Amino acid sequence: MDASKYLKFNLKNKITASLVGFLIIILSLIYFIVIPTIKEIKAMGQAIEAQREDLEKKYIKGQSLRQLTENLSKIELKLELLDQIFINKNRELEFITSLENEANKNQVSQKINLSAPQKAENQNFQKTSLQLFTKGGFVKQLQYLLNLEHLSYYINVKLLELSPAADGEQAKTDNQKFPPSSSETNSLNMYIDADTYWN
Repeated sequence: MDASKYLKFNLKNKITASLVGFLIIILSLIYFIVIPTIKEIKAMGQAIEAQREDLEKKYIKGQSLRQLTENLSKIELKLELLDQIFINKNRELEFITSLENEANKNQVSQKINLSAPQKAENQNFQKTSLQLFTKGGFVKQLQYLLNLEHLSYYINVKLLELSPAADGEQAKTDNQKFPPSSSETNSLNMYIDADTYWN
C-alpha cells in the first residue's frame, strides 16, 4: 500500500510539477516575448500616429503652398498692371508726352504743372501733385477727360473746375492753334488738381 500511495503521490507530484512547469513556461513566454512585443507594437503605433500627423501637416502645407501658387498666378497679371499704373521716375518725359498727346488729339490747349515728388510714409512709392490747365470746347474737354481716364497711369483727381473762358487775345490765339468747330464756339477753362504716384 505504501507503494501505491507513493505512486499516487509521485503521479500527483508529476502532474503538479508539469502544471507548474507549464505555467512557468507560459509566464516566461508572456514576460519575455508577449509583453515586449506589446510594447513594441504600442511604440510602433505611436510612431505611425506621429508620422501620420506629420504627413497630414505636410499635406496641409502642400495644399497651402499649392493654393498660394494658384493665387500668385492669378494676381501676377494684376501686379503687372500695378507696375504700369505707377509712373517710373526715369520716364517723366513719357508721362508728360502722353498728356500732351491727349490734349493735341482732342484739340485742347493745355498747361502742365508737375510738382516735386513727396515720399509717402512707409511706402515704396512717391506721391506727386499734378495741375492741368486746359482750354477748349465743352465736348473736346469732355473727350479729353475720358481719354485721361483711359491712360494706363493712375491719376487721382482731387479737384476739377470748369469756368467760361474770357474773350480777348488769349481766345484768339487758342482759336488759331485749334480752330473751333461749327457746333462749338464757346470755350471753357478747366482746372484739374490731381495726385500721381511714382516708383
